[in-house]
Amino acid sequence: MKKLFVIDDEADILVSIKAWGAKKGYEVTTFENSDGFLDSLLEVKPDIVLVDINLKDDDGRHISEDLKNILPFPLKIILVSADPAALLNYHAHYADGILNKPFSFAELERKLKQHLKK
Repeated sequence: MKKLFVIDDEADILVSIKAWGAKKGYEVTTFENSDGFLDSLLEVKPDIVLVDINLKDDDGRHISEDLKNILPFPLKIILVSADPAALLNYHAHYADGILNKPFSFAELERKLKQHLKK
């Protein structure tokens, strides 16, 4: 079972991704902010993380940069935003991909499969 972490301050997105993921065979762990995220990440070692850029307490691009610089294991990171301009230059933030909001579950599934193959 692939492990997916999601950081987003929109509770409805977290609930829907968690329910969808359970049906699709993902073990989904959600976070409304970055509190406790790093400790959980080091313990669970997920396969992939979706990080919203516009969090109330942080910038998802900074989280992506920090993770790629400190983690002792490889991790795929997809940045998510409703602002397409915010996703430009995602490679500069060490992210592996982007996902524009709003997105369909079909788009989410395609994106996850694409990055989990690599």
